Amino acid sequence: MKKIPGIILKSVLGLILVLFIVLITVPVFFKDKIKTKVEQIINESVNAKVSFGDYKLGFFRNFPDLSFSLKNLSVAGVGPFENDTLASLNSLDLVFNLSSLFGKSGYEVKSIILDNAKIKTIVLEDGSVNYDIMKDSGEIETIGESSSSEMKILLKKVEMINSSVSYTDIGSDMEAIVNDLNFNMKGDLTTSTSDLEISLNSGDVNFIMDGVRYLNKAIANSKLNLDANLDSMSFTLRDNYFTLNDLELNFEGIVAMPGDDIKTDLKFKTDQTSFKSLISLIPAIYMTDFQELNASGNFTLDGSVIGIYSDADSTLPDVSLNLTASNGLISYPALPEKITNINLKTDIFVDGRDLDKTTVDVSKFHLELAGNPFDMTLFLQTPMSDPNFRASMIGKLDLTALSNAIPLDSIEIGGLIDMSVRMAGSLSMIEKEQYDKFQASGNLGIREMNVAMTGYPSVAIKEADFEFTPAYAALTKADLIVGEKSDLSISGRLENYIPYLFRDAVVKGNLTLRSNTIDVSNLLAGMAEDTTADEDTTSLALIRIPQNIDFDFNALISNMLYGKINAKNLKGHIIVKDGILTLRETGMNILGGSIAMNADYDTRDSLKPFVKGDMNLQNFGVKDAFTTFNAVQKLAPAAAGMDGIVNARLSFQSLLGSDMMPLIHTLSGSGKLQSDEVTILTSAAFDQIKNLLKLGDNFTNVFKDLNISFNLKEGRVYVSPFDTKLGNIKMNISGDQGLDQTMNYIIKTEIPRSELGGSVNTLVNSLSSQAASFGIAFKPADILKVNIKVAGVFGKPVVTPFFGSTSGEAVSGVAAPVKEVAKQAVDDAIDSGKDKLRKEAEARGDELIREAEQQGNRLREEAARGAEIIRKEADARAQKLIDDASSKGAVAKLAAQKAADTLRNEAEKRASQLEQEADAKADQLLKEAKAKKEDLLNKI
Repeated sequence: MKKIPGIILKSVLGLILVLFIVLITVPVFFKDKIKTKVEQIINESVNAKVSFGDYKLGFFRNFPDLSFSLKNLSVAGVGPFENDTLASLNSLDLVFNLSSLFGKSGYEVKSIILDNAKIKTIVLEDGSVNYDIMKDSGEIETIGESSSSEMKILLKKVEMINSSVSYTDIGSDMEAIVNDLNFNMKGDLTTSTSDLEISLNSGDVNFIMDGVRYLNKAIANSKLNLDANLDSMSFTLRDNYFTLNDLELNFEGIVAMPGDDIKTDLKFKTDQTSFKSLISLIPAIYMTDFQELNASGNFTLDGSVIGIYSDADSTLPDVSLNLTASNGLISYPALPEKITNINLKTDIFVDGRDLDKTTVDVSKFHLELAGNPFDMTLFLQTPMSDPNFRASMIGKLDLTALSNAIPLDSIEIGGLIDMSVRMAGSLSMIEKEQYDKFQASGNLGIREMNVAMTGYPSVAIKEADFEFTPAYAALTKADLIVGEKSDLSISGRLENYIPYLFRDAVVKGNLTLRSNTIDVSNLLAGMAEDTTADEDTTSLALIRIPQNIDFDFNALISNMLYGKINAKNLKGHIIVKDGILTLRETGMNILGGSIAMNADYDTRDSLKPFVKGDMNLQNFGVKDAFTTFNAVQKLAPAAAGMDGIVNARLSFQSLLGSDMMPLIHTLSGSGKLQSDEVTILTSAAFDQIKNLLKLGDNFTNVFKDLNISFNLKEGRVYVSPFDTKLGNIKMNISGDQGLDQTMNYIIKTEIPRSELGGSVNTLVNSLSSQAASFGIAFKPADILKVNIKVAGVFGKPVVTPFFGSTSGEAVSGVAAPVKEVAKQAVDDAIDSGKDKLRKEAEARGDELIREAEQQGNRLREEAARGAEIIRKEADARAQKLIDDASSKGAVAKLAAQKAADTLRNEAEKRASQLEQEADAKADQLLKEAKAKKEDLLNKI
């Protein structure tokens, strides 16, 4: 990282220099040409895009000096920073001595004023910065030499009014933001030495590092008097103060910038001793009724910053901080409890040349709350190579008393935590399983604890007990209620918990989970997540599984509620590992039947959450399954008009929507369904079949002995041929149906004459009599074979019969004359029927084409709806990423913006692919329909 102050000063002065050169060399009267020329030369001089709205030259405001003002100035980045604005200002005002314009000693700038400036500095992971924008100095000097024999900026005042400055270092995960900033610097920068006076005040200071917000909307004020040696760029501090919230610090020492490095030899301390000043640095306290706080006690704070900041070898100054507090007390007039006897001693040393030599020593931390003492100590060394520490926490924390001592925002807490825990050793001892060398012992107990936070389900822990050893933390008991009615009883042990705390390693657990009721819908309803769900399903939120947890729950849950699902007696293993939630050998009772299943819920790719598994369903009610499961409604709409008990085996995989439900168009798998009988209650297709075949009053609507094999692919069900019986009618059924409600089935039937209606049998007998009159012995078939095609959509099926052979015919004794008559009759019938058949074929072909066009339109409409859902879900999730990150600082927000862009791009690819596939399928349907029409005509 380059030296920030020097580069920024160089950039500002360089910009100003170019501006002055242009203004002196171009006639003032040609304002539009001046503006164009100014923009041109500035952009030729900097690695940035500079623009402004207007400019003004005048003598009246600062007479007899000349005033120059640029309005709506913007400096935008290029290259990796092309989407970032380095600076934007309402105005940049310059005041300079008019006579200096005509001399050779340089332009004497008396002041630079930045009004409502927004300056955003960024350091990328590779060290690139957005504020080093000046091109090679030789180019700038060439411009200057063309206008004057000597060019100098003799600055005497710099002022910022109502501005904001941010610094974001993505590689270090660090961010500093100063809002409502007013800055004033006065001094004569025309000489080698000068007295500089600097004043600063801000209304909003934030500092975030590694995701921890150390300062939150803090108030900063400062006044510095410096002895400046501008030749050596050395600054000595005298008569100064810096306040942060209610804490005032005084600095003494030297800061020097002779080259690219920054040398510091600074000491700081506070002359204040009021304990209230110290605790003003705690954001939760300072932001909530700080003026009402009563505090007493004493503290001392001092430290130093000594060494060199060098980008060349990545060294930092050494930093030390020493803090001591004694006899502290905190109370609020409106609250009944107090925190008393607060004592603290902390010494921190950061070695800037070798961070592994950093030490943190909290030798004392003591407080008393509701008569209960609490003590903590911590010593940490070698944090980078092998964290070596010793720590202890002993005492009771009464959370109810804490909430009655300090006003808390957006959280309600209560209960008691009683702990006595001691640990000592190095992280490598745990990693090498040298448990005999590592010390860890103690207990932690929780009683009647409750936590309620906005955006999360409430948690009430009736009782929980931990026992700590070097190898594991044993959870002997934990009874809790999550949300309104989900009760959990957990026991077991956690391994690798120390590396988990220090290095975010994987924590392992073998746990037993017992519950009377878990209401998943209620838990998710209490979470601050954007969801998208079908109107007939409960809104459920996508839950991302942590990748640093390896838990195996041996679970027994009496009741689990999930949307419309009410499962009972859930038993099996629930495994959370590597970002995947796995159900292994899990069984439950549901819908009057039972399920045995294995499944993986995978959220490692948040853009494509995934589920796969296998299920064995026994004794399921068809109607209940249709009412409960959205997938059944989408893929088997005919089930709405059926009743019966079925058994099924199914293996499946699918992407998931943000509602945790399968995206049906991505569902694939295979299965088998069996049932002794299924009753047809309502079915448009079978009503047409019954009317077509004129089935008699004895017709039954009960399917017998079903044994169906099927495959799922891209949201379509392909049914293999299977035999069944509908009363005395034998059937062989095969075909497919899809998410678009289209179906294509072939039903081969063998129908006894006894099942046909009276009118059909009368016709058959009449034909037999007429044949006999011609000397033809014709015995009507006992079994009629009729093939039926069922197409169209479920709401409007198209039923078309075509006949097979019959059985039981006997023909004999046909006389030659009769044969000639019959042949002539047949020939006449054929000739007269061809035109009719051709017309019928044309009509049927046109109908097939219309159906294909309708199906294609439905496919496209369904795909368009699906694509729109994908885009909206991605946009909502992307916006939520950005919104969630906005409160965590610019680093998080910048990362979230890139993740959001990726999410939207991936969603657009998926949506476009879905639409393209629908177009291809629709075109194929139309092509096949036209081919079928051609085939029908060719057969005549």
